[in-house]
Amino acid sequence: MTMKRTQKIITVFFILALFITCDASLTHTSCALAWQLLPRVGALDESKRNDLRDVLNVEPNYGECREAILQCIFKEEPDRTAVRIANFCAYLLSKGVPPQALSLLIQERAKFAYEEKKTAFTYSDTPSLGNPKAEITITEFAEFKCNYCVSLSPILKQLVAESHGTVRLFFKHFPIKNHHGSVTSSRAAQAAHRQGKFWEMYDLLFKDFNRQSLDDILQYARSLGLDVPRFKADMEDPKLVALIENDKMEGVRAGVRGTPTLFINGKMFNLRNDEAFLKDIISEEAERLGKAPPYKDWDYGISKR
Repeated sequence: MTMKRTQKIITVFFILALFITCDASLTHTSCALAWQLLPRVGALDESKRNDLRDVLNVEPNYGECREAILQCIFKEEPDRTAVRIANFCAYLLSKGVPPQALSLLIQERAKFAYEEKKTAFTYSDTPSLGNPKAEITITEFAEFKCNYCVSLSPILKQLVAESHGTVRLFFKHFPIKNHHGSVTSSRAAQAAHRQGKFWEMYDLLFKDFNRQSLDDILQYARSLGLDVPRFKADMEDPKLVALIENDKMEGVRAGVRGTPTLFINGKMFNLRNDEAFLKDIISEEAERLGKAPPYKDWDYGISKR
């Protein structure tokens, strides 16, 4: 056995032992750095750490380091992508996700990271929230008769609010025509947008699916202080109707099949639409752009090194 191969085996065993037994009370430099960057791993019990180690020791990293994820963490300069994957997988294990699901998750994240198909949407007259100069955009295709869109709405607003100007949200209409009233509700929201009240109308429409009749919509317009005759005329404006149809066709061409569907910087997001998944992916996207992660709980300090 060559000296080089012997050293490699010793290094691998050292990494495995470190990952299982190291804790913050030890003073070894690598050990201390590892746990500083892996707070969510440190919170797991030994059994779940072992499960996580087994996955990370096999799955390839998709960051700058292209070795196994575990090896990329314990480089002299830890790979930020490997650190993020380890922490997020630890988070999932702590929430009861089975370890066998982690490999698929990592593979899906890698696909998203290096997705070459980036759709350039048109944003003329498109309602948005957030910093106009934000480097990360979320484009949501949604409709006003969609329960999942209702659930996602406060999460998306929170992502923008907590991003410190890093994230901007765009709303694209994708009414499902066999959902009675969906097209009318989209027209109402876009007509409200012409008077600067899209998000207020958006909230009212999502509040109760059973109150989206024309009478309800006109009452909403009055409650928002809109110019109601103008609002009614705008709802029938062929240009407004065409804009909504164009939104949907853009979605269809980009592969949208249902609502809500999200695109982050033009890449379709195929993972779970919940807060943790989105914050972590957006933080990773920020790091890829050379920016600090916008969400404190999902910033592991690697971008500052």
